Amino acid sequence: MFELNDNVVASLSSRGYRLAMAAECLKDGRYSKAVEMCREHLSSEPESLSGRTIYACALYHAGQIRSAAEQFYRVLSADPDNLVALKYLGDIKFSAGDEQGALADYRRVLAIDPYCQALCCPINVNRGETTRTITIHRPEEILTEAAAEHKRREIPFYTETMADLYLSQGYPRLAADVYRSLTAESQNPRLKEKLTIAEEKIKQKESSHVKKTD
Repeated sequence: MFELNDNVVASLSSRGYRLAMAAECLKDGRYSKAVEMCREHLSSEPESLSGRTIYACALYHAGQIRSAAEQFYRVLSADPDNLVALKYLGDIKFSAGDEQGALADYRRVLAIDPYCQALCCPINVNRGETTRTITIHRPEEILTEAAAEHKRREIPFYTETMADLYLSQGYPRLAADVYRSLTAESQNPRLKEKLTIAEEKIKQKESSHVKKTD
């Protein structure tokens, strides 16, 4: 799923390039070593997007799902069209029971690259029956207010990045829930401002719904 092919990675790794060595560790299933090497790389180059992506993947395969998700969101904050981050976050949400959230991420992958093969994943093996409810090629589906209320109880990670993503995807109620929870723990004015924005968007949606039904 990375842009560099195996021969280039192997060549760079043989020259001692730390990031390429981490990528090879990830490919070979040596996830703890990949995590360690990526941490060292990011300590000196914190803006390295490739390094953070490999780090997130290594954390995911090492079973550190929450930490992996946080790193994937950091990747998306710098590169909103990052297919690797979107695909893995979709898998994480699906495993956590957030099928609508997973579907949104998978659709985003296909919108960016209609011929992407990255959506082949172990989900079909591990949760074969459940995945029958996910049909990515169907027309756009709208998350109803009732479904949103149900999903509010299934938000997997209460982080500012998660709330920002929900807000950008058009789910202000989910975003408001996360902002409200974070605001209760912190008096950060930025979070309060974002909560206000989310609440305004909720009012706008409710107002629009009333006008359509009058």
